Amino acid sequence: MADVDVFEDALFTLFAHHQPARGDPGSAGRYENAALPAWCADAPDTPRALAYWIPEASSANTRLFAHHQWDAGVLLADLLVAHAPVDVRGRAVVELGAGTGLPSLAAAACGAAQCTVTDYPDAHILAALERNAAALQARAPHALPLQVQGLAWGNDAHAQRACAAHGGPYDVVLAADVLWVSSQHENLLDSICALLARRPDARCLVVAGYHTGRPATERFFLAARTRGLVPDPASHLAGMYERSIFGEERACAVAAPASDLGDISARAQWVRVGCLQWAPTALR
Repeated sequence: MADVDVFEDALFTLFAHHQPARGDPGSAGRYENAALPAWCADAPDTPRALAYWIPEASSANTRLFAHHQWDAGVLLADLLVAHAPVDVRGRAVVELGAGTGLPSLAAAACGAAQCTVTDYPDAHILAALERNAAALQARAPHALPLQVQGLAWGNDAHAQRACAAHGGPYDVVLAADVLWVSSQHENLLDSICALLARRPDARCLVVAGYHTGRPATERFFLAARTRGLVPDPASHLAGMYERSIFGEERACAVAAPASDLGDISARAQWVRVGCLQWAPTALR
């Protein structure tokens, strides 16, 4: 058994009360939210919902952990449907490390002017994203500007291609559960900085589960500050907070030492939400 399989088996075994992921590789999923547009219901008396397929797993992409739908992506979709802390209506949106692309599907359904859905250029992952985008476009009563691209973090050519698809940088960058590998934070920030428009109203909305520990999440947001990306003080809870699967919200806990991951069954129930904007010094 590969090391990554051992890690994943242990990950799910340890969550005594809550698993932060749902679905199996290649399976269909369904996201229901009463605040979605009316056309997202199959009939007047049925729930409003978005359908998606989870990417197939392969030896090449297993380490990307795109073969589940993680809680952070579901919560990010919830935030987009609620138009808070970021309202994407009429705005250009790009998602990084999309997996199923659920947040992008929600953004497109709720009126984003442009949605570019990206993930690592793996055939299985991109095929699932294409399928999900096409399914939503087929249901919509109007054209949805939703497109899929392969994008490896830190690859300048990939970021430039994504910007070219829109005609420039984006108003909103989305990212859900992409912070668990600290060694990729700088590459991820390279892509965020290349994709996010240098304007006071541009926002990067990041949601990260604590199932892999708070320290990695804290390291990312500290690194983001060095790039000029800071919490939006006018946003909900000053642009940085924690939310549980039960809907509880609180200010961020004091960062634990890098070696202290905390109780896994407790932290699996929480995510960090960060609404980032450019610091004034980054706009000069």
